[in-house]
Amino acid sequence: MILAAYLLAATAPVSDFARKQGFAVQQIATNDAAALLRDWAAPGRAAQSPVVDTIAREQVVDSFIVFTGCKGDLARRCNVTADFALIGPQGQIYAEHEGADVWVGKAPPAGGALTLSDASLGIFIDPEDPAGDYVVRADVTDHVAGITLRTEKTLKLVEGE
Repeated sequence: MILAAYLLAATAPVSDFARKQGFAVQQIATNDAAALLRDWAAPGRAAQSPVVDTIAREQVVDSFIVFTGCKGDLARRCNVTADFALIGPQGQIYAEHEGADVWVGKAPPAGGALTLSDASLGIFIDPEDPAGDYVVRADVTDHVAGITLRTEKTLKLVEGE
């Protein structure tokens, strides 16, 4: 029984959301980064932000991290970074961005507020790239708390858009 539970846990799919202790992250993608940034800067508008689960060829999509609960150091500053990778439909790595600033040198967001990462991974599918699902993997690390969380966001390539 214990072995079966372990095997299920080991093969459980990684989602776009992860949490451990008080630290939680979710990966979101947008085809309008300027609108997303504008909406997150306006109180009460973040829920209206343009998020997508699909991508078209030759369209720019950005994958951001939404987070809460980073731990501050002795100077009350968080140090959260992400290692992004874009994985193609056949398992090939199309792009990597290591050490992207999620929230570095800033105080933890007040009151456990959901906060948008400073950095994102820009995605662009060329005309000759294969059809299928593209996965954005993000290993998000709170260096002060010593926690790393993995998320994966699947973006389905939609032909003809």
